[in-house]
Amino acid sequence: MPSWLIAAAGLCAAAVAGSALVRDIPLGLAFVAGCAFLSLVFLSLPLALVVWVPIAWNEFSHVTDKAPLAGLMLLFVAWIGTRRIRGAIVAPELTVRIARIAFVLLLVWLTLSISWASDRADAWAETKGWYLAGVVFLLITTIATTSRRVRLIALAFIAGALLSIVIGLTGSGLSTTANAIDLATRQRFAGGAGDPNYLAAGLIAAIALAVGLMASARDALAKLGLATTILALAAAMAATGSRGGIIAALCAFAAALVLARERRAETAAFGVLAIASVMCFLLLSTPAGLDRVTTFDAGGTGRTDLWRVATRMVGDHPIVGVGVRGFEHESKAYVLQPGKLTFVKYIADRPAVTHNIYLQQLAETGVVGLLLLLVVCLSCLAASQIAAGRFRAGGDRPMAALATAATVAMIAMLVASFFISNGTDKRMWIALALGPALLTAAGPLLRRPAHLDSTER
Repeated sequence: MPSWLIAAAGLCAAAVAGSALVRDIPLGLAFVAGCAFLSLVFLSLPLALVVWVPIAWNEFSHVTDKAPLAGLMLLFVAWIGTRRIRGAIVAPELTVRIARIAFVLLLVWLTLSISWASDRADAWAETKGWYLAGVVFLLITTIATTSRRVRLIALAFIAGALLSIVIGLTGSGLSTTANAIDLATRQRFAGGAGDPNYLAAGLIAAIALAVGLMASARDALAKLGLATTILALAAAMAATGSRGGIIAALCAFAAALVLARERRAETAAFGVLAIASVMCFLLLSTPAGLDRVTTFDAGGTGRTDLWRVATRMVGDHPIVGVGVRGFEHESKAYVLQPGKLTFVKYIADRPAVTHNIYLQQLAETGVVGLLLLLVVCLSCLAASQIAAGRFRAGGDRPMAALATAATVAMIAMLVASFFISNGTDKRMWIALALGPALLTAAGPLLRRPAHLDSTER
């Protein structure tokens, strides 16, 4: 592009920004931020992706508004435009290919299910969310192809979690509910994620990645910063009051102890520290929160009733389901069947999702849709574990630790998904995409000369 054209575009953008700042400061700042991000996309697509990840963490906040969607579309268009510039691309590993093909087939099946969904408009709106998740998965698995880029994505994920906490504490609010913690009313903390349970799932994954990055921290200040971050994330997780989050955290801790191998003692220490922080916060700041996370009665969102209805629905439509987004529309028909339902209002009066991604997928897209989703998730887990082994064999201990941490982060998100319907949650797909990205980054290690491996050891 000619330099004079770039200069002219810069002058025009500066003039528009100045005019917007005079009339409406928030609008002007948004325009400046958009111009800066657009410039970054042209200068470095990988770095622009890193900058976008924290924004995606807070897509339901007034602070970011439409920025996550607009940024993702810019990244996707730039990705398409730079494919010819990137030239020949190394064929992906078999596990990565399986994950990508399964995701494409899942999107095809979701699209087909619109034809038998009861409300096609809602079904299409939900399917668009899945397509956006697919774009996120594609971008990370094809752009974050080096160890440095994967580390930056992991850091950006942690930064997004911290940004979400800051948005919640400042009381900036969401489009639906206020989200600042209120110690007087014991309000559950939702941060910038829009929902306490969704926030908790992401925070546990961020904690796992922060522990994994400790191995690559080269000075005491960096280690102290990561340790402080882990404490802050653990405290925020406790403030969400999420029972599903607590279960996911315990499962992640158990997985970390099994997978950590040579860093088991350090992993256990950080796990105990995080759990202690959660318990102290629950006891000292929100005493009622401890009762909530330790009491699994028929309270809350009526998940058990929703799950019972979902199983009834699966019994009638086991293969293809009722169509994407069909659970909310079809669940009313199952209220009068035999069996006690305590929270009928969440089914008949205010239809809700199943609060379980696997049951939601099974009820709406049948066995076919659930199997495709599981293939994608299991392929990503396998990819991160294979990558950990290759990094370990290549003498790259810090990246091996990060690959193990990525596996733990995925496990945390997938366990938390038993209590939330988060199929279109971009944060989950960012975490899952780290597996294929790590395996791609670890690929060249197999072709390195043996003397280099022995030197690094």
